[in-house]
Amino acid sequence: MVFVLVASSILFSLIFYEMSTAGILPGNDPAVHLGKSATIVINQRVTYNAVPWYPPLFHTIVAALQIFAGTLDVFASAFILKLLISTLYVLMLLSSYLICRKLFGIGVAVVSAVFIILSLPLIEMIFWGGYANFLGLAYIAFVFYIITKELHDVKKMFLLFVAAFTIVMSHQLATFVFVLLFVPIFIINSLSGSKRKTLVYLSVIVGAGLAIFAWYAQMFIEYSNMIIEHLFFAMAENIYNIPEVGLDALIRNNFGETLFLGFAAIPITLVWLKKKQNIKAIILLFAWLVIPLILSQSYLFGLYLPYIRFVYFLATPISILTAITTYSLTKTPEVLEKIVKKTKNKKTIIMLTKFLSLVLVAVLFVLQASYFVERTESFPDFYERATIQSYYAGAWIKEHSPSEGIVVSSRSPGSWLNIFSDHHTLEETNPLYSRNPIAESVVYSFYEAENGGTVLREYKQSNPKAGQEVYTQVYNIWKTGISLPNDQANLIYVDFYGRWIIIPLNTTEITVYWKTQTENEAQLVTEYKHELFTVTKIATLLSNSSIINVNWVVQTHKTLANIKLTLTHNMNPIFNYQEALAPGILYWQNTWDNVTYINENGHWAVIETSFDNLQGETIAYFAPENQILTVIEFNDPADWLTFGALENKFMDILRVRYELGYINTGETQEISYSILLCTSDFSDLKRYDASELMQKYEQTTETAIQERDFPSYIEEYGIKFVVIDTEKLSEQLFQIAVPSPDLDRIYDTGRILTHITKK
Repeated sequence: MVFVLVASSILFSLIFYEMSTAGILPGNDPAVHLGKSATIVINQRVTYNAVPWYPPLFHTIVAALQIFAGTLDVFASAFILKLLISTLYVLMLLSSYLICRKLFGIGVAVVSAVFIILSLPLIEMIFWGGYANFLGLAYIAFVFYIITKELHDVKKMFLLFVAAFTIVMSHQLATFVFVLLFVPIFIINSLSGSKRKTLVYLSVIVGAGLAIFAWYAQMFIEYSNMIIEHLFFAMAENIYNIPEVGLDALIRNNFGETLFLGFAAIPITLVWLKKKQNIKAIILLFAWLVIPLILSQSYLFGLYLPYIRFVYFLATPISILTAITTYSLTKTPEVLEKIVKKTKNKKTIIMLTKFLSLVLVAVLFVLQASYFVERTESFPDFYERATIQSYYAGAWIKEHSPSEGIVVSSRSPGSWLNIFSDHHTLEETNPLYSRNPIAESVVYSFYEAENGGTVLREYKQSNPKAGQEVYTQVYNIWKTGISLPNDQANLIYVDFYGRWIIIPLNTTEITVYWKTQTENEAQLVTEYKHELFTVTKIATLLSNSSIINVNWVVQTHKTLANIKLTLTHNMNPIFNYQEALAPGILYWQNTWDNVTYINENGHWAVIETSFDNLQGETIAYFAPENQILTVIEFNDPADWLTFGALENKFMDILRVRYELGYINTGETQEISYSILLCTSDFSDLKRYDASELMQKYEQTTETAIQERDFPSYIEEYGIKFVVIDTEKLSEQLFQIAVPSPDLDRIYDTGRILTHITKK
């Protein structure tokens, strides 16, 4: 009892402390929870949603505590959540402790409590705010404890009924895993047990079934024709989680040594429980381990599930199994004493074995504790969203603006801004889980056109690197493959004194606007105005084609000589472009295979060549690892080409130079080319000539074009403020904290910038 009190106190204090290390609360999800609980308090009822991704139990509990405390204040609510989650973690510890004490004795129970405290997945779940799912995890452990405990059948039925109902009403993922866990337990025990025990287990089915019917029935009815497809086969974006559930990641990021110790316990556990003839416990423990493990690796079976989320369900069984292995090490001397014959030094050997066993166990604890501390040290910075600066920004908006104005937030502070400002907010989100194009376009000041297969985007920022990007969809996520930054597009001419003058287009006055906006065609225009010239870039995307046509028009305001236009297209390093096809120059080779210049440090190399050496009008870049193809087809011949590559053979740039000659005042010169960026099955790619690639891999669509731009969104949604956390912006080429000139900075906390729109 003393150990339980001490362990519970340590765990409670640890969780409360950790939840206080990253702002008001770590993660973005707690803001969502507080928003939902506040809605329950204000409306004085739980509102049903036809797509109920969040069952109401957790938010109802929080709402009840807020009503009891008599406040919705954010700091008081954060304090309530810290107390609640710390308590739930203690409940999980007690459940696993009692399971182990029942099945394996107090020694294993004590060790399991230590490893539960040092469980990295559980603490990380708290940091990102998965409280509702954590509630489900705690009750799964509680259900398994009730199953293993000898209780009167009626009492056991009641407890299992309530616990099963609670799990279903806590979180949809916990429900999914619990159902899969319980089915084999129920079937096997029903076949081998008495009818009375079968009735006891039926209480779980009844409790869970009633909760599922009460909360999910309407969703199942309305979406019955697509729910299986959506849950298992449609969410291809989960493929990006696969590296996080590989063996290396499970060891490095989640379990450390406990992964090996846990699996090492499997034969020990089998022998231990078989001696006790406790088949029920064997089924329970191994279902608890194997089913979440299979779900986390379900990509091997072609399923698109949230693989990384199932790792959290492994945390408790891994801790229990690790405790079994660790405790078994302390019993090594007893085993050795039984099998070693009487010898002169037997006593010494046994004493030495005891000492080594204790040292080994101590080392295991120290290693896991060290791993736990090392990993958790990075969590506060990584999961920090609700900073005190963002609180001040939200409070400033609340004080200085009526509540009808909409606020847009970057990914951080995200949903917290709604809590702090009491304004309706639109937050940039992680595209892996969802995309909010409204918030994204306003935060990063861009225009974009999408036809279902391709996205064309143009940024309008003060950032000199802003420019054009082309995206393709890879497993449901838009990824940029090729870009043209404004600071890498130059107009060059010879002045009156014979000097070569280079004018980067990012130094001109830049205007972005739509020329054509229909369901079938979008023309996005970027004008670069200078006192000597105007360069106009017109990018056209059609609804039925993934090809983007780009037209450049150079008009002079006075006669200029020897005009050149240089354009440097950058390949995105997330795609490992290793091969290029440029007939006469490269035949599915790398720049390093036909290099004309290598820099003195060997960090990069280029091929510089006349366009005349290109046989045809097409150049293609291919990333074999990623199955990404970029094709550029020149409608007008250039004069000079530069193919670049870094020392790792990543082909990073294609620089094109057009020589336009003399252009008299008011006259124009035009050049154009087409870009195709796509992903497909490229098994037969190298069978085709360069001139055939555009036609072969053009992806036709029947989707109406969607045009998006931040000025239209600001006007349409009545957006008044844009709040940006300058330290937490996503790392993308043009996504920086320098917004469009269309926004005015109005409040600055040093880290959180608040801008007001000019609407």
